[in-house]
Amino acid sequence: MSAHAKTILPKDLTSYDLLKSLAVIIMIADHIGLYFYPEALWWRVIGRTGFPVWFFLVGYARGRDLPPKLLGGAGLLLLGNISAGMPVFPLSALVTIGLLRVSIDPLMRIFLKSPWFLWGGSALLFVLAIPTGFLTEYGTLAMIMAVFGYIVRHKETLPNKEHVFMYALLAFLSFIVTQFLTFSFSHFQFIIMSIGTAAIVAILYVFGLKTYPELTKTLPAPVTWLLQFGGRRTLEIYVVHLLLFKALATYWDLEGFGLLEWSWF
Repeated sequence: MSAHAKTILPKDLTSYDLLKSLAVIIMIADHIGLYFYPEALWWRVIGRTGFPVWFFLVGYARGRDLPPKLLGGAGLLLLGNISAGMPVFPLSALVTIGLLRVSIDPLMRIFLKSPWFLWGGSALLFVLAIPTGFLTEYGTLAMIMAVFGYIVRHKETLPNKEHVFMYALLAFLSFIVTQFLTFSFSHFQFIIMSIGTAAIVAILYVFGLKTYPELTKTLPAPVTWLLQFGGRRTLEIYVVHLLLFKALATYWDLEGFGLLEWSWF
């Protein structure tokens, strides 16, 4: 999720707008399944595929600040969990994003010293993915995706450009293995989720900042506005829709929710 909109934004649609709008739609589908249809795993099959986008973009981006909106959003979601009777831990993905922002550059200085550091460190991140996921959403799996984003951004300066493809493969495999261990997907559902995730990872592998003036002129103005809103207000969309879903689940007294009936884990 974006921490904030930049001061100056292109008037035309950008690759960020298109990618993040797609990821927003997938994310909302995932959360509909999580909150309202936990037994209908197809929602999660679809929703899981968009996960790599958010943390890839943390590593791909140049910004490393922690703006008040990011911290405030994390605080609001924590209060929302407590109010809805949800566990405090794992802390929200916004906390994960904040931790990635302050740690990705120091980590990459170590990882890029040697292929042994890169692959050995990434293997350690994979091993720790599930246990650290109990503390913050997605745990060190999110860091693997951020490293992928960093490598794609800096691929022209890498000593070995083959590492870009190899790391894309590592990111993909790390994700689908953790999902296999986390969800009770059928074999067919797992295959569909894997294919969808592979498509997203392929898009990220070739991702770059582009503007689309011709597409902007061709599309109806409301469609352009929606795509730019989805791409440039992802933090607000993330926080607001989650708070709404928590409130509705509590009001409808769905299983696992109850006013102030929170727990630590």
